[in-house]
Amino acid sequence: MIKVQITSEEKKRCFDFASLIINGGNQYNRFNKSLNVQIVRTYIGKLAEYVFLHFLHSKGVQYDEGDMFEIFEGQENADPHDFIMPNGKTVDIKTASLPFHSRIMVPMSQFHLKKDFYVGIKLNFINTQDRSINPSKINDCILFGYIERSVLEQQPTKSFGEGPCKSYALSDLKPISQLIEGFTP
Repeated sequence: MIKVQITSEEKKRCFDFASLIINGGNQYNRFNKSLNVQIVRTYIGKLAEYVFLHFLHSKGVQYDEGDMFEIFEGQENADPHDFIMPNGKTVDIKTASLPFHSRIMVPMSQFHLKKDFYVGIKLNFINTQDRSINPSKINDCILFGYIERSVLEQQPTKSFGEGPCKSYALSDLKPISQLIEGFTP
């Protein structure tokens, strides 16, 4: 586990992106949630991706931001992956956002979009005890580690309230340092 501070710039850039993509109608509303909830969920996912990018940079990995903040018109347009390693393996960032979250979850509606690795990042908030997420209260995060798709495939399909998914405990993920080695040629 590696603790990483989250900067105001990272928070602002990701929140602005989330607001633009949702208010522009360019993301599928998978769980039929309000605009505000969609913005917050998109923000949380993008923030974890951005923090991971900066973490790669801090480890000496040269990885371009690319189209991370580009909005593609239409709700059906989704990224094929969050990151791609030099060997062509793909990485998807999964975020645990509430204080009681203890696992990564990959909805079955996304699981067919095969990624080779899933990274688990837990966001930490200042004074958040309930189910509400205040984006300005995010303080830092913990990069718990990663898991291979082949291991996740062996997990039972479960539902935690928003449909079937594959899940894996954050505490059981492999050390992130092992995955980072794959980003260096």
